[in-house]
Amino acid sequence: MKAKSLTVLGLVALLLSCQSPKEKLTSEQVENLVADAYVHCFPIVENYKAVYFYGVLEASPFFTPMNTVKFETRLYTADDKAVVRANNDTYYSNGVLDLRAEPVIFKVPEANNRYYVFQLASQTTDNFSYIGTRSRGSKAGVYAVTGPDYTGKLPEGVVEIKAPSAFVGVVGRIGVNGEDPVDRDAAIALQNQIEIGVMSKFYPEFKPKTVEKIDFPAYSQASITTPEFFSLLNFLLPYTTLAPDDEAMIKKFEEIGVNNSGDFTFLEENPEYEEAFSAGVKKGLERIDAMMTEIGTVKNGWMLWPIQDPYFGSNFRLRTQIARGHIYANCPIEAYYPAARRDADGYPFNGQNSYTLTFPADALPPAKFFWSLTMYDNVTGLMAHNELNRYSIGDRTKGLKYNKDGSLTIYMSHKMPKEGPSNWLPAPDGPFDILLRLYGPKEEVMNNSWVPQPVVKLD
Repeated sequence: MKAKSLTVLGLVALLLSCQSPKEKLTSEQVENLVADAYVHCFPIVENYKAVYFYGVLEASPFFTPMNTVKFETRLYTADDKAVVRANNDTYYSNGVLDLRAEPVIFKVPEANNRYYVFQLASQTTDNFSYIGTRSRGSKAGVYAVTGPDYTGKLPEGVVEIKAPSAFVGVVGRIGVNGEDPVDRDAAIALQNQIEIGVMSKFYPEFKPKTVEKIDFPAYSQASITTPEFFSLLNFLLPYTTLAPDDEAMIKKFEEIGVNNSGDFTFLEENPEYEEAFSAGVKKGLERIDAMMTEIGTVKNGWMLWPIQDPYFGSNFRLRTQIARGHIYANCPIEAYYPAARRDADGYPFNGQNSYTLTFPADALPPAKFFWSLTMYDNVTGLMAHNELNRYSIGDRTKGLKYNKDGSLTIYMSHKMPKEGPSNWLPAPDGPFDILLRLYGPKEEVMNNSWVPQPVVKLD
């Protein structure tokens, strides 16, 4: 019996000795894997910028303590330089939730049919749920956003919203009718009635669990252009519950040190790959920037983003594209954003020229709540100063004039058109682009049967 065991062990040893050791990755292989990992995981790291500046760095002008939401009571204008392509329609609110210890409660009042929304985004930037007029109605309600590991009970009458990550970004919007003082006061009154905070604040009988204090790494813009990207990625992965197909994708990058250990040690252990890593990051960023010209389809000169549910699901390419240029954009079912930067003949917009955009009477922007067209400087992505202090125009614009047949023509140029200011959306004196926002797009938008008319350059 003993001899037989030794024979079996000897055979195993012989078989093992015959296996060839795993081949070491070439620099080219590492570079390509780094580029692939960079493109796929970019949203996770880009999202950390908001977590850091909104919820961690107390010296940041955007800082508000974790598990609270800061409400603004003004519309964004050309004086705002921090957020590109912000809207000029709603009062924003922002915050970061840390759900490790306990859920966070949202108590919302009766909204009296005013449009409002809290967009909840995971660490992969997926909009996993909404609280607002479209998604929950105008009635008062109490909601608990719970972490991926939460299994406890909730107070009676509280609706659970399960988050796929320990940290959640909150972007709130409350619609207002421009600078109308009565409407502004009503919107602020609604804001003042909204209560947001940890569950134990509202329900003391529910005790939070003890969690470790996190030493958050610093974020800088350079972080996404160097191998430091992967240190941030590995720091974030332990706090993110990935969908199976997402997890399978990321598992492919274990060969270059991507994992949920919290630490990135691959380059310390393999310094010979430093040059390949730097080249891979550069290649990945270049690939993403090239992808930015291919979001959705172009019809009548308008870039139309894909319409799908969920957003983004397994469409990881779209997730990265949106994270790079339009991070925290709403799902199409909440708000849809056709964008244009060229006229009907394919030439880029320039404010030195004059343009018109006409919506036929039977094809006005189909929105359940409201719509607007916003003007941006194409170089900076910011709104531009103008003599009217008008940055958007839409169905709530006072004095808007419709044509005799019911159609609506909007004029765009740097100088005021001869038709006067009523339908004029002032442009900068150089390159510009425009963004159409439809809040609560109707079925004809969602089934792609409605597309804006092309923008026409006037002679």
